[in-house]
Amino acid sequence: MLLLSRPLGDYNLTQCLGRGGFGYVFEAVHAHSGARFAAKVLKPSAADSADNVVDFENEGQLLRRLKSCDGVIDYIESGSDTFNLEAAPGITVPVPIRFHILAMASGSAGELTADPATRNSLDWTARLRLWRDAVVAVHQMHRHDIAHRDLKAENCLLMVRGNTTRVRLADFGRAKDMSSAPARSLEDYLHGRGDMRFAPPEFLFLQGEPAARDFICADYYGLGSLLVELTSGQPLSALVFGDWGSIVRMAQDDILAGRRRNLAGLSGQYVAVIADLVSVMPATIREDANTLLRRLCSPEPSKRLESSPFRRDRLTQNPLDWVIRRVDIMVRRLEIEARDERRNRKIPA
Repeated sequence: MLLLSRPLGDYNLTQCLGRGGFGYVFEAVHAHSGARFAAKVLKPSAADSADNVVDFENEGQLLRRLKSCDGVIDYIESGSDTFNLEAAPGITVPVPIRFHILAMASGSAGELTADPATRNSLDWTARLRLWRDAVVAVHQMHRHDIAHRDLKAENCLLMVRGNTTRVRLADFGRAKDMSSAPARSLEDYLHGRGDMRFAPPEFLFLQGEPAARDFICADYYGLGSLLVELTSGQPLSALVFGDWGSIVRMAQDDILAGRRRNLAGLSGQYVAVIADLVSVMPATIREDANTLLRRLCSPEPSKRLESSPFRRDRLTQNPLDWVIRRVDIMVRRLEIEARDERRNRKIPA
């Protein structure tokens, strides 16, 4: 790759860590301090699209606003540089490069969920703690009027410090400042953004809306789907619908015919899939996990915002407050169960 081993601002790019549709992520070593960071670079070919450039610049702006949030990847700086590409002997073409410098992570939760052996080696306490970090991060973001809109295990980076692993959210290219007016045509909000396997049903059925409430509902669904990924390795919509392309085609036919499908009719499918998912969880957390997933991932977006179904949480002001409390209860139950098992093993038969 042409950018490797070349300076980019004050950094030297030493290896490519990953790539996506619009950019690359490199390991970047600061030229003076030797400190290691991650450099997210917009592909020069992607920079031909004004929308891609706007999204990339928007990501840097939102990360700056979220610097106080410990659930979001640490933002260092953004910049631009020019790479001189030799097009022919004696002829060079200047290529502008845009980049963000971020904290270096140890990997992503997507690496844990994609491989069944790795996923199954994670005990449920560890999975719930990783998920809790993501819930807290989204809670922090919403308090700053920012919606992520692309929640999945791949975008949950793992920060390892000693024996502790924490999740930090990354990839804000599709994030939205909810305090600002819609930046695109209303039609663009019908289907949301990103990989449709992770999309909530209102996007698959082309019923998305551009209001802050709608972005929050979609993020709640994304959080529930993330727990499903930690459980099964697959996002929830992929499990419920299978071929999402056929769903979108059906929705397009609905629009042409002037129909609007009632999403409440999908409840039975969701209830069945969620029941199968929680059946593989430890018995002590199944009921709570079922309640959490059915609420966060209700096919009816407005139901995701309803107050807690648990009486002791009825006074919470934000729906994610009761979710965090319930996860803490689930973790505590698992810890007690593990402690009791250790004690029983010490008791002679």
